[in-house]
Amino acid sequence: MSLVSAPIEALLVQSYSKHTCNAPSRDRTHLVWILGIVFLVVGLVGFGLRVMARVFVRAQTWGPDDWVMLLAVLMMIPLNAISVPISQVGLGKDIWNVHPDDITDFLYFFYWDELLYLGVLPVTKISILLFYLKVFPGKNIRLGCWILIGLNVAYFIAFELVSIFQCTPIEGAWRAWDKEFPAKCNNINMQGWMAAIFNIVLDVGTLCLPLWELYKLSLSRKKKIQIMLMFSVGFFVTIVSIVRLQSLASYATTSNVTQDYVEIGYWSTIEVPVGILCACMPAIRSLFSLVFPKVFGTTARSKSEYANISEGKQPSSSQRSTSKALSQGQGGVRASKTPNETSAMELTNMRFDYHHGRHSSEKLPPVTPREPV
Repeated sequence: MSLVSAPIEALLVQSYSKHTCNAPSRDRTHLVWILGIVFLVVGLVGFGLRVMARVFVRAQTWGPDDWVMLLAVLMMIPLNAISVPISQVGLGKDIWNVHPDDITDFLYFFYWDELLYLGVLPVTKISILLFYLKVFPGKNIRLGCWILIGLNVAYFIAFELVSIFQCTPIEGAWRAWDKEFPAKCNNINMQGWMAAIFNIVLDVGTLCLPLWELYKLSLSRKKKIQIMLMFSVGFFVTIVSIVRLQSLASYATTSNVTQDYVEIGYWSTIEVPVGILCACMPAIRSLFSLVFPKVFGTTARSKSEYANISEGKQPSSSQRSTSKALSQGQGGVRASKTPNETSAMELTNMRFDYHHGRHSSEKLPPVTPREPV
């Protein structure tokens, strides 16, 4: 099934009829590219702050989750940038006011937009799940992370292949709309629905996975509110996915694709950058804790203590005593007693001692006191 079912002759008749009857002409092209660029900046700023946190916050180092997030950002940039040329060739206008050659160009950009969108969604979730693996040592949650990573990889492979080969030959995806180019195409609408539904399920699974670990913690009201705000952004992304799914319903039967795709297009360019921003929030909070310690708490720890951890050395008894005293001090936050609590507490404080593959939640071997000299 082609996205555009009206051949050139029918479009010419529609154009003549609309102009003769003085029908209002809709033009939402500015909305398309403005939203695309604005949210591209939002996503880039979020990732930029994440990189700054890795550079300036001593407790953080670049890890696998950051590399995967970099890949997501590299896919987000052309996805949102496409909003400019696709608006120039007709997205936001009624199809009978778009030149036939521009319709072909529109469908060509739409093809690449679809591939990028279906790719960046699972990549973003994989980055979040790798972050969970860095933070949570519990066996059950780590198993859940690996299962969801596998499902996201399967999603990526399946829907990328289905989208690439949606038409035979491939170029039929943007040339077969006028019925003059011979091509056999899949049901694009059904494909879009299936991808959206599976994505929502994976979104919910990724967001809900760490909730039990966080629920078990004894946190101050301030930290609980901060965590809730971070996760509310994640649920906003899921809501955007659901709204976009509703837009697919009207899109399925349209013959005015360049006008009716606007909602799907701008929700896509909102969903992806906000999802990336959500994935970067723990690192952003860590950076803000450095700049605004009274508002976000502090991530400060002894520099020598970090050096000892990174070099595999045992902290001195005085360092451990100081660290424990700080954790029980004015903030009223009790010292963590178990590995699970330690790791999850570091999620709320955004302190990640991930030096040379070692997380601070791991128990250090006991220190044998030296004989006095």
